[in-house]
Amino acid sequence: MRALQITAANQVAVVDVPGQPIYDNDVRVRIDAIGLCGTDFALTTGTLGLNGWPVIPGHEVVGMVTESRSEQFHVGDPVALDPLISCGACPACRQGHPQWCAQVGVIGVVRHGGAREELVLAAHHWVRLPAAMPIETAVLVEPVHVVETVFQAVGPEFPTHALMIGSGALGLIILQVIQKRWPKCMVSVHDTVAQRLPHALKLGAIPWQLGTTDSVDLVIDGVGAESSLTMAAQAIRPGGHIVVYGVPKPGRTIPQADLLFRKNVRLTFSRLYTHQFDQAIAWLTSGLVTPQNIISDRLTLEQAATFLGEHGWNRPERWGKTIITMGSAS
Repeated sequence: MRALQITAANQVAVVDVPGQPIYDNDVRVRIDAIGLCGTDFALTTGTLGLNGWPVIPGHEVVGMVTESRSEQFHVGDPVALDPLISCGACPACRQGHPQWCAQVGVIGVVRHGGAREELVLAAHHWVRLPAAMPIETAVLVEPVHVVETVFQAVGPEFPTHALMIGSGALGLIILQVIQKRWPKCMVSVHDTVAQRLPHALKLGAIPWQLGTTDSVDLVIDGVGAESSLTMAAQAIRPGGHIVVYGVPKPGRTIPQADLLFRKNVRLTFSRLYTHQFDQAIAWLTSGLVTPQNIISDRLTLEQAATFLGEHGWNRPERWGKTIITMGSAS
């Protein structure tokens, strides 16, 4: 079967791989769509720090069950991939926080993922979706779960002014949730890619003015760089809250720590999520998050190989989520 494979830094191709056997409690899924995100881009360039080439990427995956050895699923069930790998036995896992597991990993990163025509995995790696959910909505289940976890980190706050740093696909999802959760909250947005900003502004955000004397109650940082954390430290009010979900580069220090200390700021990091996807699915089925304002690029498997190998994600006109649509879903 055809699969997208990263063989070395910036070397991506569509290759033929053997089909997978199926065993007790496994489920075979025909893949319909795969979302690409910053993790896949870093995996392609070799900057993620977890590379083990060759690897088939794909952790934002949806499809349909074609064979099941589990009582949990039946042929024809629409499903999304739960790509989180955890031991299930450590204190963190037992407390419902598998993202804190010492053995945590992600399918499509540390082992072959779903950017292929079909995928066989144990039943606990699949999440049943509503039968009527469109594919372009379903493919957002995993990134929406990322955002849901960000809001868990935010907690029961009612900010009047929030700053969102980064307005890519996850930023646009966050913006939609803020508007529904806190309709009176003003949302400022900053992005170094000017072409992305109009899409956030269309959803009701306002541009953040660098050097402004205004302060905000909440900063949600989707970049995780020294520059973004510096901006967050300068923008946040005393006693405010900064939540970082962007992945910091290895070895980086926290800038402006003295300023954060003087302001008595809470600094929270949000990484990964749990195995519970119900809230993310509910947000999508209710229309709280709308895919037409998130998805910007639709590629075939072959086009995706070129997109990744030539760093197509850096095109200024690419403003949102890129998805791969397999032939069965077209």
